Amino acid sequence: MEAVEDATTLEAAIGWLADTILANLPAGGKLDSWIRQAGLGNDIGKLKTEVEAVEMVISAVQGRAAGNKPLARSLAAVKELLYHADDVVDELDCYRLQQQELQPETLLQTDGHGPLQTVETSTENADDVQSSSNGRLRSKEWVHFDIIDTAQNGGPSRARCKRCQMVLMCDTRNGTSVLRNHLKSKSCTKKRGPTDPSSSTADATTIPTHVATGNLSSRKRMRTTQESTNVAAANQNSWNKDTFPERIQDITSQLQGRRDAITGLLKILGPDSGGASSNHCHITISVARPRTSGLVQGKVYGRAAEKRSIKKSIEEHKSTQGVTVLPIVGIGGVGKTSLAQLVYNDPALERQFDHKIWIWVSNNFDEMRLTRDMLDYVSHETHDGLCSFPELQEVLKGHFKSKRVLLILDDVWEAMDDGRWNKLLAPSNSNGAAGNMIILTTRKPSIAKRRGTTGPINLHSLKNDDFWLLFKACAFGDQNYKEQESLNDLGHEIAKKLKGNPLAAQTAGPLLKEHLTVDHWSNILKTGGWKSLQQTGGIMSSLKLSYDELPYLVQQCCSYCSIFPYGYEFHAEELVHLWISQGFVKSDHSSNSLEEMGRYYLTYLVNLGLF
Repeated sequence: MEAVEDATTLEAAIGWLADTILANLPAGGKLDSWIRQAGLGNDIGKLKTEVEAVEMVISAVQGRAAGNKPLARSLAAVKELLYHADDVVDELDCYRLQQQELQPETLLQTDGHGPLQTVETSTENADDVQSSSNGRLRSKEWVHFDIIDTAQNGGPSRARCKRCQMVLMCDTRNGTSVLRNHLKSKSCTKKRGPTDPSSSTADATTIPTHVATGNLSSRKRMRTTQESTNVAAANQNSWNKDTFPERIQDITSQLQGRRDAITGLLKILGPDSGGASSNHCHITISVARPRTSGLVQGKVYGRAAEKRSIKKSIEEHKSTQGVTVLPIVGIGGVGKTSLAQLVYNDPALERQFDHKIWIWVSNNFDEMRLTRDMLDYVSHETHDGLCSFPELQEVLKGHFKSKRVLLILDDVWEAMDDGRWNKLLAPSNSNGAAGNMIILTTRKPSIAKRRGTTGPINLHSLKNDDFWLLFKACAFGDQNYKEQESLNDLGHEIAKKLKGNPLAAQTAGPLLKEHLTVDHWSNILKTGGWKSLQQTGGIMSSLKLSYDELPYLVQQCCSYCSIFPYGYEFHAEELVHLWISQGFVKSDHSSNSLEEMGRYYLTYLVNLGLF
């Protein structure tokens, strides 16, 4: 049951793990080269190929695991196998670093079949340490080490890293190259604590070690505290490659079996069972989301103040030439469309505008389609014969002439460039009437900022009293229903988990209404049934729209958080540093630091309601 409950995060966790494994094994990289020298190249190559194949199959799942126990169980098994694969890769890298640090003057050499051998190498690049008059070493690397043993010639032979406390052999021409390599190694960077003054922000050394705690078991989720143990164990245990081939082959074989099972399940489910490849997310979103209209869907709770604010803005701009654009901004399901419908159907506004037009935009900002839709609202004629955008606009301009227009652009996802935006608004801007108003609803503050000509209406969660009335109306069919005391208590617990989101109440309501019993409501509370992607038009489907629209790097950051337990409290700075350490935060070639970019990612996710 646990696998089914976590189905909505399994895909994200698998994607993140696969990306991590593949990123640690780039062709021609240090670890890849070392693995080939060790004679494990063939096995690891097959594992990489299988991980890539798994990644492709999982991309086709896209939400189908919710409500499908066999598929969810297979995904859970794949996730566990990927954790094991990641463990193997980390262990190999650990042994590579061990040999690099304990035998810096040698290179690993093998013919792929026989025992490992070493070959002496040059140390001509390891002499960047200068001595002062009192004989003390002056290399920048030595600042981070304490010498604990010296050789017969008086030079250092062993040193302890101040950052991670590892003891290194450093008898190669003062050992500077050994120290430099160690400071760059994962075994050192992962161990550094938040108080290390020399830590680089790029390797996330300021992250407290308590970040990944709780019930995350003993896999990668606990590696912040286990890395030093692994390295210490590697220093005391000699490298033995014979233990790895069977492990790698077993993981590869099991992954292939699970992948085949998932592929078979997807064939049985068929293409219409929900979800699609992320490469087709735009098509999927447009089809999956129902078109909105200007009709109010039932009573709207708790938005009287916002409605008054919009009507006031309309009144203030009634003499303004051109078009006023008023954005309504809020997370998915918070009630942007409902508020726009409330305004659109207000009888007082009916008398103020000559034309009222409701257009559902979604993520398909097509000027031709939108113009044709507007024309359909104001004309009783058909215009199927008009295939030219300028022709459509001329006809629309004629209908708009000297008319005051209220245009609702609902569910706008794309900021669109200024040229396309201005073309769309041209008939309204040149109609000779004052007080034209566009109300634009969007989840994205960036769109509101770019397109709004007046301050936005920022919608937040409903207040407790308003939300409780809505919840009762959804769960009982009547806001004045006198519920049982036992159901009242359970209802308040469920309502608290819905966090004042109207769509969440509308999603949970029909589930609760099926049986007005304590057992049924307790089960809904326990399982969180409203979280299922199978609830068409539900809150999770709404949030998935936001997730699918994320830029790839921000999507990775969001997916990464799925490895933490439900309810885990993140601190903004440590989460940003975790993202940076995983390579999810990239420079945008501006003066912004990685930390600033990471904070921007986090703000972006919060604004969309994904945190």
